[in-house]
Amino acid sequence: MKMHLRDRWLWFFVPLLVLLPSFLINITISYFVEEPIYTGGIMSLYIYMLVAGIISLVQSFPFALGLSVRRTDYFTGTAMVAGAVSILMAVLLLLLSFVEKRTGFWGVDLHFFLLPYFNDGGIAEQLWIYFSILINMFFLGFFISSIYRRFGKKGLGVFFILLVTLMTVCSYVITFNQWWATMFHWLAGHPASMLASWSVLFTVGYAILSYFMLRKSTV
Repeated sequence: MKMHLRDRWLWFFVPLLVLLPSFLINITISYFVEEPIYTGGIMSLYIYMLVAGIISLVQSFPFALGLSVRRTDYFTGTAMVAGAVSILMAVLLLLLSFVEKRTGFWGVDLHFFLLPYFNDGGIAEQLWIYFSILINMFFLGFFISSIYRRFGKKGLGVFFILLVTLMTVCSYVITFNQWWATMFHWLAGHPASMLASWSVLFTVGYAILSYFMLRKSTV
């Protein structure tokens, strides 16, 4: 954990530098638009967590093994840091959503942090939604990086080929059976906090698979 937290740019500064320009661009645009703006600019932070999951393993894993750190300890420490950072970011996003509401959506009717559906529940539910998305994206990136660490470029290439093939087949089946509208209605009928809870299954799956791949990987 101490090794990871020395890299403050990766875990703290860069996420803010990614989120700030997105916010400034959207608030500038909102000054020239009369209608309310509901932006997905906050997605930039979630995407960064995916990238952070990839980069953290690439940068720190060989170094940690060079210091004779056990792979189990490395994985545990990384997971704890990722969890702690996700909690801090979730709290920050929640506070910013309160500020957004108090300021009348920044005075220009910009909905950047406070969005319908995602912020419909109570404080605990909103924190859980933010945290679950952030940690899920991190471990997805960590999982992708673990595939490369374990199987190399060919293994990663095969993984993406299989993933694209699976997504194409699923998309064709859904389109052929006209299930898109049914799926969207079904998702909309469940609160965001429940969907966030279901995403934990994927997060745990990414984490477990990453752990076993790192145990067999080479430097």
